[in-house]
Amino acid sequence: MRDGFAALFQQDKPTFPDTFNPCYLTMNTVSKTVLCLLYFPAFLQSAEPERRIALLDDTRFRQGVVVHSPLPGKHVVEGKLTPFAEAEPKWNVAQWHSRFSLANAQPETSAAGVVRYFDGAKTLLFYPKSEKGQPDLALGIDATKEYAEKVPQPGDAWTHLLLERKLIGMPVLTEIESVHFRLRFRIPKQERQAISDWNEKYHTAQFLFYLTVQNRNRNNPGYGDYYWFGIPMYDARYRHTPGHQAADVSSEKKQGTGKFIFNLPGKEYFAESSHDGEWITIDKEILLLILQGLESAWTRGYLQQSRDLSDYHLSGMNIGWEVTGPMNVMAEIADFSIEAVPLK
Repeated sequence: MRDGFAALFQQDKPTFPDTFNPCYLTMNTVSKTVLCLLYFPAFLQSAEPERRIALLDDTRFRQGVVVHSPLPGKHVVEGKLTPFAEAEPKWNVAQWHSRFSLANAQPETSAAGVVRYFDGAKTLLFYPKSEKGQPDLALGIDATKEYAEKVPQPGDAWTHLLLERKLIGMPVLTEIESVHFRLRFRIPKQERQAISDWNEKYHTAQFLFYLTVQNRNRNNPGYGDYYWFGIPMYDARYRHTPGHQAADVSSEKKQGTGKFIFNLPGKEYFAESSHDGEWITIDKEILLLILQGLESAWTRGYLQQSRDLSDYHLSGMNIGWEVTGPMNVMAEIADFSIEAVPLK
């Protein structure tokens, strides 16, 4: 589903920032660890802002993005989009299975200073100011252009437009007492092209966030293995996105990662429906949910080389569109952050 994404994380085990004061837990199951963590009152409260460690930087995307090739399998850099200044981007753009490439897009600047990149089907909009009610970035796919020649059917590949990156420090689960996720988003454009063979179960557009929870212990045979922890924000088929727990499977026409996906229902994160096109804020403590996903992966037979929490790190993330039908969609995002709080 997120072709080649795991290749970003095959590197030496990182050192977490010196400000961390790890508590070495010896419990080897999520359920026991959750009980242990409940003894920390701070775990159940909002952490003091000064104790939070940012796992993302340039969250307003001022430094632009590195664009990777649409060809699936591995990340091949095709170019950079730097809308405001020449700087080294912190973010990557994956555009798997697209017929177009944003690397070929030329910047267009509006009177308000918004910089647009458009490749014939996909759009990135960079906003110059952080103002109330205004996004930091917008991502769009006009899949009616992507699928002008052939609409995908079950088993076919589909177009992606994802922002992705490694997390700063890649914290180990046993050294943090909370993970705070915050994002404002809305879906202002959600247009469906009428076609005779529309498949209600398959054809859709999904706006999703995924975090990789990965075994980073080089001395363990499961080194590099991971699961996908997802937050579903929009699915054209449902006003409120249901949960999903299954493997990212392959087909003859599309290579999947084979890794376990753990998505709780969208209502776990917000009560509104993103179908209404209004701004929605997710402001959520997610560590317990990440641990729940890890235990679910173990129960279902994944990540069997290690059940030691000290092997598992928060390693990377992506956010964006996966579109399987002829739809024209846009998402706007703002105030994006992921922060961890170290154990005292």
